[in-house]
Amino acid sequence: MRTPCFLFAICAGLAGHAGAQDIYKCVKDGQTSYSATPCAGGQLQILEVPAAPPAIDKGAATRQERVASQLEAARKKQEQLEDQARERGARQREAHEKHCAQLRLDQKWAAQDAVGAGDKTRDAAQLKVRRAGERLAVECLH
Repeated sequence: MRTPCFLFAICAGLAGHAGAQDIYKCVKDGQTSYSATPCAGGQLQILEVPAAPPAIDKGAATRQERVASQLEAARKKQEQLEDQARERGARQREAHEKHCAQLRLDQKWAAQDAVGAGDKTRDAAQLKVRRAGERLAVECLH
């Protein structure tokens, strides 16, 4: 796997240097040859080597900036949604804790009423205490 990459790097390096040189086409006795040095005898023809394309595409930089700004906007939107979800969860927990505190208070008051209840209302007061405890257990499992 390293050998093809290494060979490619060498060829790319050599190709980069070849663009900066002139190439000479020599025709001698019907034989055509190409070299980096002028011909010793025969017909001489200098070939123009086209310039290498620019390394940096200005359109690519603009596209990269646009994509980066889109990704940044998407990240900020995601963070905003996550913040909103955290705030919503905190409000729900707070409301639940408040509700559970009210149920504990209701159970406490029902127990106090049962202690002070007379013979006729004692059974009803104890039933109210049991139901308040059950409601607290179901809604606030702590």
